[in-house]
Amino acid sequence: MGKKHKQLEMCLKEELKVPNVSLFNNGAIALLTALKALDLPLGSEVITTPFTFAATPHCISWNNLKPVFCDIEPETMTIDAKRIRKLITPNTSAILPVHVYGFPCDVVTIEEIAKEYSLRVVYDGAHVFSTEINGRSIGTFGDITMFSFHATKLFNTAEGGCLTYNDNRLVDKIYNLRNFGIRNEDQVAEDR
Repeated sequence: MGKKHKQLEMCLKEELKVPNVSLFNNGAIALLTALKALDLPLGSEVITTPFTFAATPHCISWNNLKPVFCDIEPETMTIDAKRIRKLITPNTSAILPVHVYGFPCDVVTIEEIAKEYSLRVVYDGAHVFSTEINGRSIGTFGDITMFSFHATKLFNTAEGGCLTYNDNRLVDKIYNLRNFGIRNEDQVAEDR
């Protein structure tokens, strides 16, 4: 959380054109924290894709949530947004789409569905660093987007990751979750 850490967060805000960035040691921990920060009901369902790295469904399960798999589009290999509605039940709380190999998901349709059903959206953006859709940063869609900085990704720091999000109310919550509630040498936050 030192000077270089804050400097990298500021540079990432500029590069990704997002209001908030929180750095992590890797993308999986960032994704795990993103789901936790949204306070999804325990045991609820999160619609995601089976065409992803194992960490994506693991992060859902590790949050005591249930992954529900939606098929992919054959050309982009991203979640088939047209199939999401059929998978929604009264127990669905969120959608976790994965942008694949530089191809973004159908964010417009996913946003419409999320609004219609009051669902949260967390994007796995490990493959789309700096991507924009009609001039809008990919990191501003949904509630939270996770970026991985693993050595195999477009932007890498050998390991690492971050979350981007628009809602300023998440800044403290994500900070506390990321740092065990430790605010300084004398204060540990109760809400982690």
